[in-house]
Amino acid sequence: MFGAVGNQDIFGRSRTFKTSLTSADVGKAVTMVGNNEVGLGVSGDLFVGVLGRVEKDGTCRVECYGNVTVPYSGTIAVGNKVVVDGNGNVKDAGTSVSGRGFVSVVDSTNTKVQVEL
Repeated sequence: MFGAVGNQDIFGRSRTFKTSLTSADVGKAVTMVGNNEVGLGVSGDLFVGVLGRVEKDGTCRVECYGNVTVPYSGTIAVGNKVVVDGNGNVKDAGTSVSGRGFVSVVDSTNTKVQVEL
């Protein structure tokens, strides 16, 4: 286990992971990129959650459960599953088996969606 990073809070709303992301990335969609490590990933990767906070020691908090608000790209509809787009947004999962959660609200004015995880 690395510092406070681990699987002890597996059912909490947010969890601690390692990351190379910075505070400029807070609010972006993230995916798993290594052992207990999150990043932006590549288009089509599993949506893990929203980056909530980045610490100086290379750890971060990610909102993984409940209702999260995140930016989206492309066309997306209420009820659809999502994946990451590799740029910090979610996108419609289409027929991908790696889609997660479901979109409950689409805010096209601000290009954000609420996703139930």
